[in-house]
Parts: sequence; structure tokens; C-alpha cells
Amino acid sequence: MPAAHCVSSLEGTILHADQGFLDLLKRREDEVIGISYRQITDPRDLERSADMLALLKEGAAPVRLQKRYLRPDGTSIAANLLVTRFSGPDRLISTLFWHDNGRDPPPARLWEAALRIRHVHDARIRLFGADLSTDPIGSVLIGIYLAEAEGRSIGLSKIATYAGIANSTAARWIEVLQQRGIVEGEHDATIDLRLSQSGLDRVEAMLATVYEAGDAAVMLA
Repeated sequence: MPAAHCVSSLEGTILHADQGFLDLLKRREDEVIGISYRQITDPRDLERSADMLALLKEGAAPVRLQKRYLRPDGTSIAANLLVTRFSGPDRLISTLFWHDNGRDPPPARLWEAALRIRHVHDARIRLFGADLSTDPIGSVLIGIYLAEAEGRSIGLSKIATYAGIANSTAARWIEVLQQRGIVEGEHDATIDLRLSQSGLDRVEAMLATVYEAGDAAVMLA
């Protein structure tokens, strides 16, 4: 999976970009430095990008987001971002990962697969009742993944509500996931739950299977 880094001002003006970022955009350095993120962001993701910037107050935790970038030929490329704010001087440091080999599903498709799982779960609750639709681990993993993909913070209480389980039950499952190295353990779980890199890789592998199964069903229809 390719990776890249860029540095921008708090307003989103790009100040520095490595070769990976230039490769992602398929642009030269002089076409990137000094421009606003709005000029290279897919219009469909501009609002989400603005919301992400608003979350990055001084001292705030890094924010994860999935968004699409515009290339000069008019196509879009989806990437996972981890954005951190630093002070002295104030800067935003972005680390990006993306799929660009034509085989693995891009991040936007993985996000859609996660939403598909969530919609099926909601339908199960509606049709069979919450007591016959419990899947705490699956709901916890999808809930954390969607929060990261959409640039939201999610803590213990919110994930318990999302999964339809008691806070105490959610806390026990989170502890197990931390012990297994799937959820990061160094953050305060009551306010900020995040998948570890290993956990993110495993969840995205699961979502890729869901995405590929959906494509196969379309081909067979």
C-alpha cells in the first residue's frame, strides 16, 4: 500500500509534500505547493474535509478520514488520512495511505462495505428484534472503523450505544480487543477508541471480502 506525507497550514494551504503525495495526485511539486486542499479535493468530500479541519483544535487527538483527491485528468483517487496538529508554528501533518494497483478496493469502497454491514444489522434489528440481532464484536469494530473513516471521535459510551450493549459489556470487549492488539491501548477508551494498524488491516480485509462478494453478486445477476 503506497504512503505519503504533506504539511499544511491550519487553513489547509499545502506547504510541503513528499514524492509520495505528488505521485498520489499525479502532479508536479510546483502545482501543489501553495494551493488550498479545496483545489485538489473531490467536491463530494469538501464538506467532510472542512468538518475535519474544524475538529483539529489545539491539543486535539489526531483525526482519521477517508477522502477523494482530484487528479489532472479529472479522475479521483481515494485515500486514508491521519491528520495531526502541531504547534510552534501551527501546522497540520497528514499521513496518507491508498490502493492504486487496480486490484484492492479503494478506501471509499471499503467505507461503503462497512455501511452495507451496518444497514444489514439495522434491518435485522427491525425485522427480528434487538435480542435476536446481537453481534457485539462486529458492531464495535464497524462502529470504530466508520467513526475513523468519517473523521469522528467515538468513545466507550457511544460505541456501547452503537452496538446496542451495556457500557460495562462494551468495556469488557474493548479490553479483549486491546489485549489482542486490534484496538489501540494507549488512548483513553472513554473518549477516543481507535483501531491499531493491525486491527485496521484486518477490518479492511474483512470489508474487502464484503465488497468483492457484492461485485460477484452483480456479475452473476
